[in-house]
Amino acid sequence: MDNTRTKSVKTNKGEGKLIWKIHHWSGFYTGIVIAVLCITGSVAVFIPEIDYIIQRMHYSAASSPAKKWHFDQSVVSLTHQYPDYQSLRIEFPEKPGYAGIVHLTVKANTAEDRFAFFVDMGKDKILGRRNHQNSIANYLRQIHVRLYEGNWGRYFVGFGGVAFVIVTITGLMIYGNFMKRQQYPQIRNGKGLRLVMADWHKLLGISSLAFNLMIALTGAWLGLQGWFKVKNPSQYQAAAVMSGEADAQTTVNWEEVLGTTARYFPDLVPLSAVSSTDGSGTVTISGNIKGLIYERAINRLTLSKFGLQPVFKYDIREKPFWHKFFFVQEALHFGDYGGLGLKITYALLGLVSAFLSISGFVVYFYRTAKKSNRKSAPLKITFIYSVIILLVLVIAALVSTLIGYSTAALMMAVVIDGGLVGIVLYGLIRFLRRKFCLPKPVIG
Repeated sequence: MDNTRTKSVKTNKGEGKLIWKIHHWSGFYTGIVIAVLCITGSVAVFIPEIDYIIQRMHYSAASSPAKKWHFDQSVVSLTHQYPDYQSLRIEFPEKPGYAGIVHLTVKANTAEDRFAFFVDMGKDKILGRRNHQNSIANYLRQIHVRLYEGNWGRYFVGFGGVAFVIVTITGLMIYGNFMKRQQYPQIRNGKGLRLVMADWHKLLGISSLAFNLMIALTGAWLGLQGWFKVKNPSQYQAAAVMSGEADAQTTVNWEEVLGTTARYFPDLVPLSAVSSTDGSGTVTISGNIKGLIYERAINRLTLSKFGLQPVFKYDIREKPFWHKFFFVQEALHFGDYGGLGLKITYALLGLVSAFLSISGFVVYFYRTAKKSNRKSAPLKITFIYSVIILLVLVIAALVSTLIGYSTAALMMAVVIDGGLVGIVLYGLIRFLRRKFCLPKPVIG
């Protein structure tokens, strides 16, 4: 009986050590990525609000009061000014006073420029333009979704989400029972920074468990869709009925388009419209349905440019579970379904998640200070790492907005790929050093 109990205790200790190692190494090797994603995500939830402030302050872009939107002449003027445009999308104002935006992709030699023209939707007047790719709004989106690293960056973010799931679950397994045995909340002040940080790490980790798990799972899903070739279930491609050039030059009466949309899809709140340039001769109005928690603008109605007859309608309410599961992920991840109050809650919880990564590093450096013969203080090391990361993010933002998207993307590719190689080499060196009993270098 005693032998059985002893074996059980040893087994439990062995399992505990394994879980601890998984939590430790998952957090150590991906903690920086998780922290960056949490910090950028906390800001990215406010992209519409931040962009609106920039539009008003920097571009003096706003719409005059009006019962209906008027923008037909502005669109005609822009398409005449850029007759070889590659794509046309109109972004409708979400609130009174917001400017409308006409997005044009214009090809110049071998490069493409994506211009955003601000339109007064009350007076049908073009107010100004910017290069959409070099905007703060695009930077915030791209740095969080793919770390400015194309598809591979998106996969990298997806695997970061997987690591976050592992860290969250193993953290619950490690600290769940421990938290039951102490008063909640309890911070052991006066017993050293290591214990204080460890207590805050446990307390905030358990308190934000549900949020972290949701963000991690949805982030992993969104990042790895392309990796696993998961197709968008709402995709529709109309057959070509003319040349692309003729399609682009076909004039559309946008007031009639919106009126027809309201007739065939009355519950749709229009957010954007796309005029085809691929020869299909269609216009597509995309938007939301009030009271539903799904990705923005996934409901749509496609009309023929000739007669404005419906050729395709996508209403998420009529679709099977798989479609609803697919489109609920982004809404849950970005909190874009409950107003400003929910966004503030998401931002605060996101910063808590970033703190968990930072506090985890502090605790780790304290635990391994003597073993690694490290001279620098753990808090100092963590502070330096944090400042470097923030500087990289700020520099990337400045390069993206002042110089250009492609330059910022190249810079981030060098930083991310170089960092990834460095982490792999670090892990390999540690493995070889342990395996062959090589001496440890003095750090700090």
